[in-house]
Amino acid sequence: MEILAKVTTGRFGLGALSVAVVFILYIIVTNQPDNNPALLPPLTDIFNSFVTNVTSGTLFTALAASLFRIFMGFFIGTTLALILGCLIGWYKVIEYLFDPLIEALRPIPPLAYIPIIIIWFGIGEFSRVLIITIACFMVCVVNVIAGMKNVPQVYVDAAATMGASRFQVFRTVAVPAATPFIITGYRIALAAAWTTLVASELLAAQNGLGFLLQEGRRYFLTDQVMMIIVIIGACAFIMDRIFRKIQARLMQWSEARE
Repeated sequence: MEILAKVTTGRFGLGALSVAVVFILYIIVTNQPDNNPALLPPLTDIFNSFVTNVTSGTLFTALAASLFRIFMGFFIGTTLALILGCLIGWYKVIEYLFDPLIEALRPIPPLAYIPIIIIWFGIGEFSRVLIITIACFMVCVVNVIAGMKNVPQVYVDAAATMGASRFQVFRTVAVPAATPFIITGYRIALAAAWTTLVASELLAAQNGLGFLLQEGRRYFLTDQVMMIIVIIGACAFIMDRIFRKIQARLMQWSEARE
């Protein structure tokens, strides 16, 4: 327990140190005489922008709208990726049917679908969620398939020897064994959801963090832009940490280290 406490403390301390160094360097740069606050606002301006948006309620409204889109796109995309990826990775017939399609569509950036999505579905909320869903699905399904294909054959043989059917091996052996790949796919999908969020909110959105970013660009509110960037990074970091905790809980039997 003492060793674990030391490792945790050391990790937290080093992480806090790296963040502190970035803030200190930013303060030093923004306090230079030749710095233009309109281009690189000091931390006080960024904090004041945060207070202003919180006081007016704008930030909470935008954050709620963006989190809803993130949750919906992430949930739908990863659920489809989990189901289809497990089936593709385990059953050859399904792999032969869907693998060519996935491999053909996977290199296409999710943002490339924006024009056709606008043509087909307009610029409503459905289109914004659909773009995030595509981004999450494409990056997650590859990890799920890889996880299913990397199930140790000795596990499969042992279960089959004990009389388990192919489906029972799939349900009780293969899927649990692929869990590290699946959780990793979820974490990558979460990052993809955040990186796609801003682009999805360009589709005539009237709220959301991406909308505030565009508003800041339009009116040259650099402090607001920087504030939103920090918030997006903080939200993504917190969500990723939650997934890492879930992964650690589910993978207590694994020797893999974080």
